[in-house]
Amino acid sequence: MSNPPTTESQIPTVNWQNTRLPDWNQITFSNMPAISEPGSFQAPKNVVDKLGYNPSRSWNTGQKPDSFTMLGDFQDSLKLQNFSLTDISQITNSDLDKISLDNFGVIKLQTLDSLVKAIPELTDYPVSQVKPIFDLLTQNLSTSFDTNQTIGNLLKQSSHLGKLSFDSLDLKPYNLGSIPNLIATPVASFDKWQGVYISEIPGLNKVPFSQFPNPINPVGTEVGIVDVAFATDEQKRNRTISGSNKEGFAVPCEKDCAHTELSGSPAVHGKAWISGKYQLVKGGRGILGSVNGGKEPTGRNLFGDAFKVAVWDVSEVDGMISQSLFFRVCMRNNFVDLGCTPYFIGPVPFMNYKEKEPIFLGSIDSNRNSISNPIGLKSSGFRFNNSPITSSKNKNVVANLIPASKENCKNMHVSGANVDALSSALSNTQNNYSFVGNYVCDSSGNCGRAIGAMQLMSLNPDVRKIIANKAGGQEFLTKLDSGEQITGEAMTQYFSPSEQQTLIESQLDSLLSTASQQIDPTTGKNFTGDRLIERAAQMQFAGTNIVIDSQAINPSDVKTVKEYGEKAKTKYTQNLQSMNCL
Repeated sequence: MSNPPTTESQIPTVNWQNTRLPDWNQITFSNMPAISEPGSFQAPKNVVDKLGYNPSRSWNTGQKPDSFTMLGDFQDSLKLQNFSLTDISQITNSDLDKISLDNFGVIKLQTLDSLVKAIPELTDYPVSQVKPIFDLLTQNLSTSFDTNQTIGNLLKQSSHLGKLSFDSLDLKPYNLGSIPNLIATPVASFDKWQGVYISEIPGLNKVPFSQFPNPINPVGTEVGIVDVAFATDEQKRNRTISGSNKEGFAVPCEKDCAHTELSGSPAVHGKAWISGKYQLVKGGRGILGSVNGGKEPTGRNLFGDAFKVAVWDVSEVDGMISQSLFFRVCMRNNFVDLGCTPYFIGPVPFMNYKEKEPIFLGSIDSNRNSISNPIGLKSSGFRFNNSPITSSKNKNVVANLIPASKENCKNMHVSGANVDALSSALSNTQNNYSFVGNYVCDSSGNCGRAIGAMQLMSLNPDVRKIIANKAGGQEFLTKLDSGEQITGEAMTQYFSPSEQQTLIESQLDSLLSTASQQIDPTTGKNFTGDRLIERAAQMQFAGTNIVIDSQAINPSDVKTVKEYGEKAKTKYTQNLQSMNCL
């Protein structure tokens, strides 16, 4: 007699077309099952600086998803930021009067300026009538001030006070009503809302998924039958319905192909849903696509992009499979979009199915782009009351999103320029490592495309060598040269951020040497100091033959060459300051 699973499914369901679907009217972040493996995600400091908030996090076995997912992770999929606290309280029937201001996670991320920008009506209130603002000012000012003047007038007369941050104030004594119109303001109006955990928005973790601004819904209508459960002894399964958004959902499996074979309509009959516990596929997009080695468990996005569903444990003995959910990190604000990581935060137990039971499969895709990668675990003889030992191999391997900044004050060029500060300035001027410009030609007939964070030209021999040395690199160069559309993911795959950074560092010596030999028309002498930095940046941006202080606009950028040099110089100075080299 087979043993039952160790725990009953905690997912409420409804019947639909002879199968079970999750009842999203009853499922909330707070009543979802807990994650069953620990892990972490660490963002480099320069990423934190770009975003203005820290998306790093860690999670332990037993934590609920609301404690390790942030609003920014769902800004496109669920659009939770469109909620106001009033909206949430009306759905959950909660009493906002009893909730402390400290429980509203966005407040500690606000300055006085950003709070007033989010709630413009505050400018008309006297300082004395908004207790948290009054106390913030009192705590930080050593001299008396007119508490009867409006907040707007105060900030006009003393604009520097707008930089005062609420993270320096103990928010526990205040309730949500202590700041007028706070509860009626959409969360997206506040600065840095993307970095707030779901659990830090009062009541949000109790809102059913069906009532989010962008509700969870099934994607597709296909239903199949869990015909047979197979362990990792199975090999070469070419007809599958599992994969990723990046590779399509028909990724074949070569070995260790634990799966459930399906029966049903011709679209699914005889196909395999491969277990993500034993097979990884490529996932993610943008710079964040490199996290976890760029891999995620093979599976399906049955309910949109908020999370991924993977077949997880597979027992031939019990004739049963389980599903698990995997979440991802997404980072985007008004200034930078770093994309999303692969779905690697999990597993969160989901639903169980026995052989011959109907199972929801969603929309069936027959496109295949690659083969999944086995991770080395075996499932032969697995029973649901005795989970196999899991390996830490390939678990939560967090890749650097952007090459770590080097900060050596002694790394100097003979011209007196600091190489590390300039390298960082040139890469950070453009930010976008996945950038691919239009196909353009210069006056000499040299044609190519500006690519990567520093917009190096695709005709650059060093660039071409790096790309050509990779599998499929020559084909990628052909696409570049023909002007075909190139995705950001492909760009960073063939010319990674670290390779871009290394290449520009190797070229800096030549740029600085060339620039230092040229005459600065503003002084009649050789370029030195800030002007040397500007000129080196101009040449890096538009080529060594570009006219000094040219007003020409790069075809793939809105800045003039001169403006680019000035921006790079400003960033260079900021880097020297942050490196304590001044």
